[in-house]
Amino acid sequence: MGFEITADDLKVFLEEADEQIQLLEEDILKLEQAGDDEQLLQGIFRAAHTLKGSSATLGHQRMADLTHKMENVLDKLRKRQLAINSHIVNVMFKCLDILRILKEEIATGQAKDIDMYGVLDDLQGIVAEGGGAQMAAGSEPEIQARGQDLDPLILGLVSASIAGGKKVYDLRFNIDSTSAMPSVRAFQVLLSLGDAGEVVFSQPSQSEIEEEKVGLDVRILLATLEEAQAVKEIASSVSEVFLSGMREIQLPAAPVEPELSPERPEAVGQTAAASAAKAAAAASAAKKSSRTVRVDVEVLDNLMNLVGELVIDRGRLTQIAGTLSQQDGGDLAQDLSRTSSHIGRVTTDLQEEIMRARMQPVDNLFKKFPRMIRDLAQSFNKEIDLIIRGEETELDRSVIEEIGDPLMHLLRNAIDHGIEYPAERRAAGKSQRGQVLLEASHEENSIVITVRDDGQGINFHKLKAKALEKGLISEEHSRRMDEHDVLNLIFAPGFSTVDKVSEISGRGVGMDVVRSNIERLNGSIEINTEAGKGTEFRIKLPLTLAIIQALLVDFAGNTFCIPLTSVLETIHVTPSEINTIKNTEVIVVRGRVLPLIRMRREFGLEAEEKKRDRFPVVIVTLGPRQYGLAVDSLVGEQEVVIKSLGKFIGEVAGISGATILGDGSISLIIDLPSLLENIGK
Repeated sequence: MGFEITADDLKVFLEEADEQIQLLEEDILKLEQAGDDEQLLQGIFRAAHTLKGSSATLGHQRMADLTHKMENVLDKLRKRQLAINSHIVNVMFKCLDILRILKEEIATGQAKDIDMYGVLDDLQGIVAEGGGAQMAAGSEPEIQARGQDLDPLILGLVSASIAGGKKVYDLRFNIDSTSAMPSVRAFQVLLSLGDAGEVVFSQPSQSEIEEEKVGLDVRILLATLEEAQAVKEIASSVSEVFLSGMREIQLPAAPVEPELSPERPEAVGQTAAASAAKAAAAASAAKKSSRTVRVDVEVLDNLMNLVGELVIDRGRLTQIAGTLSQQDGGDLAQDLSRTSSHIGRVTTDLQEEIMRARMQPVDNLFKKFPRMIRDLAQSFNKEIDLIIRGEETELDRSVIEEIGDPLMHLLRNAIDHGIEYPAERRAAGKSQRGQVLLEASHEENSIVITVRDDGQGINFHKLKAKALEKGLISEEHSRRMDEHDVLNLIFAPGFSTVDKVSEISGRGVGMDVVRSNIERLNGSIEINTEAGKGTEFRIKLPLTLAIIQALLVDFAGNTFCIPLTSVLETIHVTPSEINTIKNTEVIVVRGRVLPLIRMRREFGLEAEEKKRDRFPVVIVTLGPRQYGLAVDSLVGEQEVVIKSLGKFIGEVAGISGATILGDGSISLIIDLPSLLENIGK
């Protein structure tokens, strides 16, 4: 399937469609909670109307038909002919799911096999409950006092008309999105109503209509002696135009007197048009002042790669300048040193700006979860409130893309395993509505995402019993396990405490994927739980994956990088301080026993080692565990650019990538999670 539209316009359509669908989902969910909010309803209607118009312009009839039917329901809600309820919300969410599929159909150009008749029938049934989508010719108009949103001059004209014995009607029209001449249809409406009275105000104005500056919405204020029924019949006489709302404006007893100029009466309309034009110009100026543009993600990725190359060359240039200065290079060396320092500052500023451009608020990710929580709560017959905090916290887009699935697993588990059923919560003296908290915050050079529920907590005895039953641990091992060891059992592949397999859980997949995905991002996850009070998962992630702070260490003549986010401290150890427990070397640091890992041995670099009285040990953390990494020497801290090992080398256990140092040499970046996992095996 093809559309007569350029690739750039198609891209804009898809981006805007995605925004409108997401906006609809968020606002419909808010509307269900608020019950009746006119501002929310207007925003939802506008989003659906925008989708209808743009999809019809594109030529995608199925999307246009579906959004048109959604508009009918939303119009009933706006007119208070329907009250929002769970059934309507469920049907609307079905529509949004179908709209996402249709959007994908447009993006790929491949027609999707999807049955829309069921949801269209549901929409038609909802409309039938309210008595029809459009106002029938014989029905009475909805009358409501209005006028608060009018310009003072227009309000004065309305007041004067009412004082003169006329009725003033506020009429709203929708022009059919398939109309070939919307400006002509708008002009016909203006003329037909002008014959029945005086058009006090129109939006768009008559001059804008003549210049074909017309959208699909038209608003007209008509002062007339005609009755409402006659006005409706006139308003409904123009083809391809639908009367979507009609209200009689009723003002307080003390009307606002218009400040009429001594000019002829026609000038009043011109002044009103000028006022509207000024408002439009001000809005346009405000819009321009934001000075924002859409940038393709690929462009940002390329810029980040180029900045990475600059960072590498900056280090090389600094090293060359330092070497020349040590060799007494004279004035030339000093000039090079000054230039190197300046380039270093500019590169740092450029790097920070590109990083800022790549940063996105986690709200873009968090706003996808309220709908999921609502649907899951309904499917489990539980009552749950999702509390979101820190959604303005910013994170690199690459990290946001990777963390979505782990968070989804944790939230699902909180609802399935954590939150009790309402009757159980009441019996335990709790509110029958459970709470799930999703929070993001900054902590030094990292971001912390917390998922917490106020449910039943994790049962240590049940965890241990299931692990024994599945053969994951031995009886002897289980007796030696502390609480941290037991909690970490939930990350074992294939482990589940659920007795019955459902669509949500019990298949033995999920938590092991959660931890591996987080650790692949150089992050960590911690669990805290309390029986009867709830469970907290705390995820710590780096702000970016492109450039990191690293501790450079040397062993067997090779320089390696350890991500600084995992480093707690560095110490020096003497051979006498090393003990052996069950064939494992350990050291004691401030009363805590830590496994000692000799890096030469783990990487197969057991060249002849010098006998030394003291050697450095890097204390690293992975979740609740700490380890000591024995190295030959500490080189220092440095900002490094992560480079992939490439498809020819592939994945190497214990190595996450490489970087180029200032002297041009290559240094491997240690992947602590996979390294320690291999050691454990």
